[in-house]
Amino acid sequence: MAENDLTYGLALQVRAGSESAIGPWFEAEAPRIFRICLGFLTSALDAQEMAQECLAHLLDALPEWSPEVSYRRWSTTVVANLCRDRLRRRGARNRALATAAEIGASLPTPLPDPSDSAAAKEVQRILIEALRILPPREREVFVLRDLEGQEFVDIAAALGSPESTVRALLSTGRERLRALLGPKLSPTLGGTA
Repeated sequence: MAENDLTYGLALQVRAGSESAIGPWFEAEAPRIFRICLGFLTSALDAQEMAQECLAHLLDALPEWSPEVSYRRWSTTVVANLCRDRLRRRGARNRALATAAEIGASLPTPLPDPSDSAAAKEVQRILIEALRILPPREREVFVLRDLEGQEFVDIAAALGSPESTVRALLSTGRERLRALLGPKLSPTLGGTA
């Protein structure tokens, strides 16, 4: 995915000290950062709080970013690391494994038609519940590749893993989601590697 010229330009302005660029930079970045946090943390409330924390951290760290490095890759790495730290502190992995059977049994059948706004929220809830079951690394790769559309090379750099590991984690995560959701999963949700 190409670097967003607007976000990149705003990041350069903020890095150079332009206070007037902070608001537009924040508005441009907030939705993407929230989506990544939501995918990693699987809780809208936690994601909202974490997105604010990430944006504040990115704002403080922007002077350290080198424009020779992809802004999107750099910021994704920062956000991924902050989300991982939060997950480690809370022990989210143990809770997710303990509740996997309960969540799997509560998924509704069949999936509602996503053209309806309420149904779309229900689909989002079902996906978030399914993501909670995935091991954190598989969830991270799935979120960054299939939900955010990032390239494998960028995901590998952001997560500090070889590209082959990222591809394997994505494949395993997709398989787990397919097994969990079965016929409820749209064939296009898994994407292509």
